[in-house]
Order: sequence, then structure tokens, then C-alpha cells
Amino acid sequence: MKKFVLLGLMSLLMLGACNAKTPTKSLMIHELTVVPDNIQQKIEANDKIQLLYEDDSTYYLVYYSKGNVLASIAAEENSQVIQLKEGSEQRKVAQPYVYKIITKDPELYTIDLRINGESTPIDRVTSI
Repeated sequence: MKKFVLLGLMSLLMLGACNAKTPTKSLMIHELTVVPDNIQQKIEANDKIQLLYEDDSTYYLVYYSKGNVLASIAAEENSQVIQLKEGSEQRKVAQPYVYKIITKDPELYTIDLRINGESTPIDRVTSI
């Protein structure tokens, strides 16, 4: 009897896994530890937030902060929502955080930048 219960439970788990939605790989963001020269040359140190775009699917976000920053990205309707969360520990001088963003979904044509949950405008948008 235990074998049948176990077999039934395994079957249900397999069916549930088949119906589960796989996460989309249409959005990716990661911090660059080494910034390419062509990106470095376009960064404006006077702007706290800058977006550099290479093409319709590759962007670079530059954010100056005195705290540690964690980044994430998600899709909401037709927007790419970029979340930056600053840590409470603060340095004396702001340092640049550079993120590479890859968007493979043409339906996500707007960017909503949120810093600590609050929508924030981008100071400068530059073509590479």
C-alpha cells in the first residue's frame, strides 16, 4: 500500500512540475567588475544616474552611491523594473556601480528605475 501512495505522490509532483512556468531569461542584470574602455569613456561623473545604450537589447546603468548597492530586474506589463537597494552603511565618497542589462523581449520598451523602492528619473541617457 505504501508503494502505491508513494507512486501516486511522485506522479502528482511530476505533473505539477510539467505545468509549472519556467522563468523567462528575457531580462538579465549583473554588476561589472571590469568596465570596458568604450563604456568608461562615456560615463559622466557629474551625473548620479546614467543609462548608456548599445542597441535595443543591451544597456549599461551607472549609479553613483556612497553605500553598497544590490540590483535586480523584473518585468511588469511593458516595463523593465530595475530595483537598486542601497545599504545603510555609507562611505565618504560615492563610487560608481556599473550594471550591464540585457533585454531580449521587445515588448519591454520602458524602464522604471526604483531606488530603495522609489521610482527615480535617470539623469542622462547616452548612445554608445
